[in-house]
Amino acid sequence: MEYVLMEPPIIMESFETLSKKEAKILFDWFVNQIPLRIEVLKNVTNEEVDFNFTPESLIDIYSWFLSQIEIYELSEEEIGRELEELRQYPDFIYEDEKKSLLANPVEIAKVDYAIAMDIGIYYAEVIRRNHPQVKWTCFTKPKSYAYLNKPILHFEKGDSIYYEREPIDLMFILNQRIKKGEVTERTLYEMYFKDENLILGVDEDPEDED
Repeated sequence: MEYVLMEPPIIMESFETLSKKEAKILFDWFVNQIPLRIEVLKNVTNEEVDFNFTPESLIDIYSWFLSQIEIYELSEEEIGRELEELRQYPDFIYEDEKKSLLANPVEIAKVDYAIAMDIGIYYAEVIRRNHPQVKWTCFTKPKSYAYLNKPILHFEKGDSIYYEREPIDLMFILNQRIKKGEVTERTLYEMYFKDENLILGVDEDPEDED
């Protein structure tokens, strides 16, 4: 499948190494790209999904994604490379990830990671359209901040409500769960209501919907 990829306007090693000026350039570019990324999704889904920004549309887009995603088994050489990359982490993380990788040595096609990024952007826009108090923002300090220099959704109200969501990271986490068979077509839809509760300051879990 050919897919139009996002191409950042600056060369970057990581978000952490960006200067404040570079982070601002990247953030403005990202926000301006949002309508285009949703159009790319519309094209690749061949009108199978109604991108109407309702929570229910998240079921349709994620169902489509799960139906076409390519999962393949890693070769011994690829497993070796994955293990080598994991060595940068502390031993306890390395051992857990090594065990998980060897138990289920599979990966998702690169194009599907790109599609998932755009689905994450659409998910974020569903949140914003239904809760306009939530805004795209970017924090350039403190340096220890988990989402330093990254575009995120953010909303806070007094001392009782604090919401932040990095939708690209969310989709990466869900991709790892896909490899383990831990998601359904309703997973993203259910995540929406968890986020909605955080935005509204609701403590209890949302009722299950049919």
